[in-house]
Amino acid sequence: MVATLLLSFCLGFAADQPVPQVDSPLAINDEIREFLATRMDHSADPLSQLQSLVRIVFQENALNFTYVPETRTAIETFHKRGGNCISYTFLLIAMARQLGMDARFREVDIIPTWSKVGNIVSVIGHANAAVFIAGEGYVVDLFPRVDRIQIGGRVVSDERAFAHFFSNYGISELGAGHTLAAIGYLKKALEWDPTAAFVWANIGVAQSMSGAKDEAEKSYLKALELDPGEVIAMSNLSTLYENTGRPDLAKRYAAKVARFKQRNPYYHFSLGLQAYASGEYREAVEHYKAALKLKSAEHNFYLALARSYIQLGQMDKASSSLKLAVKNAPDEIMRGRYSEKLALLAAQRAHS
Repeated sequence: MVATLLLSFCLGFAADQPVPQVDSPLAINDEIREFLATRMDHSADPLSQLQSLVRIVFQENALNFTYVPETRTAIETFHKRGGNCISYTFLLIAMARQLGMDARFREVDIIPTWSKVGNIVSVIGHANAAVFIAGEGYVVDLFPRVDRIQIGGRVVSDERAFAHFFSNYGISELGAGHTLAAIGYLKKALEWDPTAAFVWANIGVAQSMSGAKDEAEKSYLKALELDPGEVIAMSNLSTLYENTGRPDLAKRYAAKVARFKQRNPYYHFSLGLQAYASGEYREAVEHYKAALKLKSAEHNFYLALARSYIQLGQMDKASSSLKLAVKNAPDEIMRGRYSEKLALLAAQRAHS
């Protein structure tokens, strides 16, 4: 049987997690305001304030944020000192806005990862915060630093962020086997953003699991109407048609999924990682090259390609790939790391 796919952001399955009854996951309280009032230097320039804010979120003697696979509101994240990437992003954005900054939610393209419970597979996405200061954009992610926004990712509305929030809770309910509750939270997500194709795809999963196959089909088709590239909806439609005796439609959507994967650089990259892990270094090189044809500015692809060339003993090509990793690195820290690897490689070749 083909596994049913959903899309979640920053979430593994966290069964029986209570859903707070809140008007806005970005709301803050007097305790957070007091924290900012006493911990922040309000005379500092905005960028210094942002850097300081990020530091105190992680400092042991301040908030001491710790990652856990649960979606929480800004207030819950503050009180419990942790959460997933959406939880962190809500808290960071809420506090940055309290300080007068232009902070927004950002969806990020990443290498696909999966979390599996039973016959349900959640494809996990990622989110972070974008903060705009004096015309310059800065990205704040799950680490204690601030980087300039380079390429990739999409700044989205608060409504889309809230749709992610309630969709994640819906997925958690599905993981716990609470199908009707899941549908309720997914409908709440659609109240915030009825144009969110991934929510329509997820609610189709819940409807299918509850036996409402016709409604599930409509939801999947609605997802594809909103986003023709919604691969979760395509894949689940193929499965639904196969299970309901419509093999021609099943094959049509399976072919769409296959074409989508071939156009997705991260799909080829994931194949390269698998080949590398199996010791198939030449095959890994071909997959990484295919990924780079589709996304030529992705520094991670060049690093992976360099590693494969090293395993093959092709040091000139490894060096060239590392130079491209340096060129396409998103910040000074990554450029420094890649430059160190390049220098180490050069030293090894000089002594060989």
